[in-house]
Amino acid sequence: MNYKIPLLIVLISASLYYFFSPASPLSDTQLTEHLNGKVVLICGASSGIGEELAYQLAAHGAKLVLVARSQDKLDKVRTEIIKRGAPDEDVITISLDFSDVSKSKEVVDQTLEKFGGLDYLVSNHAAIFTGPFLGLPHLQDPEYIEKIFRVNLFSHIQLAVHALPHLEKNNGHIYFTSSLAGEIPVYRSSLYCSTKHAMNGFFYSLQQELLARESSVSLTIGSLGLILTKEISQLMAFGHPYPAWARGSLEECSRGVMEAYITRPQTMTYPRIAGMIYRANWYFDPHFHEGIIQRFKAKGTEGKGYKEVVEKVSQTADLLKNMEYQLGYGPGDK
Repeated sequence: MNYKIPLLIVLISASLYYFFSPASPLSDTQLTEHLNGKVVLICGASSGIGEELAYQLAAHGAKLVLVARSQDKLDKVRTEIIKRGAPDEDVITISLDFSDVSKSKEVVDQTLEKFGGLDYLVSNHAAIFTGPFLGLPHLQDPEYIEKIFRVNLFSHIQLAVHALPHLEKNNGHIYFTSSLAGEIPVYRSSLYCSTKHAMNGFFYSLQQELLARESSVSLTIGSLGLILTKEISQLMAFGHPYPAWARGSLEECSRGVMEAYITRPQTMTYPRIAGMIYRANWYFDPHFHEGIIQRFKAKGTEGKGYKEVVEKVSQTADLLKNMEYQLGYGPGDK
C-alpha cells in the first residue's frame, strides 16, 4: 500500500493543529475565579469522567448536581467530595435511569429547586457496550436498540431542551460527551457508534442554530478516544487491543472538560494524537476496514477471526457483571 498520501495528510493536519492550537491550559487560580459558586449539573457522575470531573469542579468551588442510575455509587462520590472539603449543602445527588427520557426535565427542575439556577450542563451519561451486531442476537432486538438510543441520544436532546432557557439567563455552557466512535466506525460497536454519530449530527447542527439565534449559550462536543477509567483498565487487562497513543488519562481528560466551560471550543478532541491518526486513516486509507478487523483478531485464528471476537465479547459480558459495570445493557437486559 502507498502510505504517502495518508502520511502527508497526518503531517499537514498535525502542523495546522499545533499552529492554530487552543490557548495554553488555564491555571488553577483562573479556574477558581470562573467556577467558584457556579451550578454544574453532571449526568453520568457515579464513575469515570463524570466522577473525576465532580472532584475537580468541587475543588474550585462549584456547586454540584450529580446524576446517575446507582444511588449507592452517587453516595460514595458525594461523601468523597465532602471529605475533600466541599460544603455539604453544595452537593446533591439524583438517582435516575435515562432510558426514561421524560425524566430529563425532572433533573433540570430539581437543580433549579435546589440552587435557583444553572450555569453548566455536562451531558456525560451513556450506555457503553460492545459486540458484533450480527453475532449477538440481543443487539438486534428492536426494544434493546430503542433503549440504547433513548439513553445515548434522546435523553441528551431533552436535557438540552429543558436546560437551555435557564442556561441562557446565566450565559451558560453545555458539554456533550461524544466519542471518536461518532466519527470512525468500529465493527464491534455498531450500535454505540450509531448513537454517537447521531449525537454529533444533532448537536453540531444545534451549535449552528444557537449561533443563528445569537444565543448566549455555547456548546462543546467532546470527541474522546479511549479514556483510562478504572473499568476500562480492567477490560484492557482482559485483552482489548488499543495502542498507547490511543489512550488518554482520566484526570487530564476531566481537566479538559472543566476548562472547556471557560474556553468554550466547538469540539474538544482527546487524546489529540488519536484524533488525528484515526481521522486521517478513516478518510484516506482504502484499507481502513481491514486494519480495524486485524486489530481485534486473536492471534493464531483462521480467517478474519469473527467467531473468536464474538466469543470474547460473551466472556467480557461476564466480567462486566462481576464488576457491576454498565449493568442493564447486556444480553437479556431490557
